[in-house]
This record gives sequence, C-alpha cells and structure tokens, in this order.
Amino acid sequence: MQAGHTCQCRVLRAQDIPRALTNRDIRGALKLVADTGRVLGVHAALDGAGDVMLAATYAIKFGLTVDDIADTWAPYLTMSEALRIVAGLFRSDKPTSCCA
Repeated sequence: MQAGHTCQCRVLRAQDIPRALTNRDIRGALKLVADTGRVLGVHAALDGAGDVMLAATYAIKFGLTVDDIADTWAPYLTMSEALRIVAGLFRSDKPTSCCA
C-alpha cells in the first residue's frame, strides 16, 4: 500500500500443480501479486521455480493482467502451467488445470 498499490494475492500450493504431483515433490507454493488485476509480482518457492519465472517476468514487463494469463494456453504437465493456474484463482477458489 505504501507505493500506492492495493494488492491482492493468490497462493497455489505445490500439491495443486499437476507437474509437482507427477514429480512427487509437493513441497512449496507459488504466489501471484496483482493490483486491479495487473500482475505486480510472482514469488515461487518450489522445485522447478525457474521454469515459471521467465513467463512471470514477461507478464510483469508487458503489463499483463491475471485474466490475460488465465486465458492464455500453458503446456500441460509443466511447472510453468502453475502460473496460469494461480492466475485462475482470481476467478475461482478451485485450482484448475486444463487436463488434470
């Protein structure tokens, strides 16, 4: 709030990420921070976090919204799909993968 933002956050537990389940490593979480829908930051503390951060960097750099991310295709059974799933949590409290 100090920088003039009214932030909302959503957290996706690793146990709700299909790739983490496949890897049998459900430790950690992914957090998306947004202001009026615009992505301000992404925090990742999970195995494969680096795979998510490139997409997160583009989202922030180009001013994408959580709806932009939620409506964009993400490859199933990759850690980067988690970014699309967590963006969807701004619409629903149920984490939803395209295929799982």
